[in-house]
Amino acid sequence: MAGISNLNVGGGLELGTLYTQLETAENTKLTAITTQQTKAQSKVTALGQLQSALASLQTAAAKLKSADTFNATAVTSTNTAFSATTSSSAVAGTYSVSVSQIATAQSLISQPIADATNVGDSSATGRTITLTQGSGDPVTIKLDDGQLSLSGVVKAINASGANVSATTIKGSDGNFRLLITSKETGTANDITLSVNNDSTLQGVIGFDSGSGTGAMSVQTASQNAMLKVNGIDVESASNVITGAPDGVTLTLKAATTSDESLVVGKSTTAVQTAITDFVTAYNKVNSVIASVTKYTSVATGDDQDTSNGALVGDSTVRSVQSQLSNMITQVQSGGSFVILAQMGVTIDPSKGTDGSLGNLKVDSTKLTAALTDNPQAVTQFFVGDGKTTGLGTQINTKLTDMLSTSVGKEGLMKNAIDGFNNQLDELGDRYEKMQTTIDATMARYKSQFTALNTLITQMNSTSSYLTQQFSSTSSSSSS
Repeated sequence: MAGISNLNVGGGLELGTLYTQLETAENTKLTAITTQQTKAQSKVTALGQLQSALASLQTAAAKLKSADTFNATAVTSTNTAFSATTSSSAVAGTYSVSVSQIATAQSLISQPIADATNVGDSSATGRTITLTQGSGDPVTIKLDDGQLSLSGVVKAINASGANVSATTIKGSDGNFRLLITSKETGTANDITLSVNNDSTLQGVIGFDSGSGTGAMSVQTASQNAMLKVNGIDVESASNVITGAPDGVTLTLKAATTSDESLVVGKSTTAVQTAITDFVTAYNKVNSVIASVTKYTSVATGDDQDTSNGALVGDSTVRSVQSQLSNMITQVQSGGSFVILAQMGVTIDPSKGTDGSLGNLKVDSTKLTAALTDNPQAVTQFFVGDGKTTGLGTQINTKLTDMLSTSVGKEGLMKNAIDGFNNQLDELGDRYEKMQTTIDATMARYKSQFTALNTLITQMNSTSSYLTQQFSSTSSSSSS
């Protein structure tokens, strides 16, 4: 609020200074509220950090509850005629693959063109090119007179959106040739070109793939990929073949000179990555908890350390930490492995550099041995029945409840954040009401001080008048 001016008139009273001091004193009532707002907002921010870390942990736990993670496979063979990748539906085994031919795309070439500046009839009207590939929808290309050069035709075809590419080649004889190539392999993508209302241009670029006739000729014939997988014939318009065998994608590179063995085996890498990702995410939660609950002790009577975490002693954080810690050490039933330590995942007894406690660490050698020697037991430990048993299943369920934002099923994180947000709303209302009260108080002071200032001015004026009159009377008496 702006102070008032011209109050320091007469009587030596510093009314303006007094007004400013009163205003400062009134505003301290707002400081208490803003301090509470700052603390509440810092708690919301800290809970948001913890919520984010828990969401990452849930993502990691979801992978450990999924059977697909543990069914992951990988290609272990080295192949020259093709490369291969697998999905979770692939079945481990050895497959015989023989490629007799790879898929190729059709390419058309024109006859030599001596004059590339004008390849059509400039007197024709309504000229269009119709380009069709196999049984696909035709693409219609309009050509203006200004597009009748060979380069104009190329640009029009390439800009049409048709699934072909066009270019020109200038030979050593000085003549040009138009080359049009399908962007897709296989006989189903053969090209047919026809020109409407311009027989001259038709005589340069026309071609019917159905009959193999026209002004252009086939430079490269299309063909489908042909191969045998375990003696079964497979044909494909593309060199990327899925489902032969199931869950495997083959990318053909060349024909084989003899059968090649495709070996698909269980992948321990995917499982090991999922477990280490979970450990990393779990430790991140511990790191966030250490940060938001950090406390530095001080001597009795001293102010609290400014580096203290916003959630020191917060019940929500204690609950999260306790629940996760209990679940990590929970014994699982139904398999050869019942605790994480049997697979090389243990609790680090030392404090982390960030002050965190209860972090997990991985013995990669022991984990690899468990995955190699008894993968079914590892799966049972993490997946369980997929509903109530299995560490991955249980932690995922727990985190889903913690992070729930569904109406009527709000988790403890949402409830905690909503609680502090409600407190912020209440503090905002209190601030506005207090500001209104202070404004009214200062307005009253201003009115009172203005009245006092006016009274003092009047009294000073009267005093000066009386002094003058007494002086005049005294002077008259003396004379």
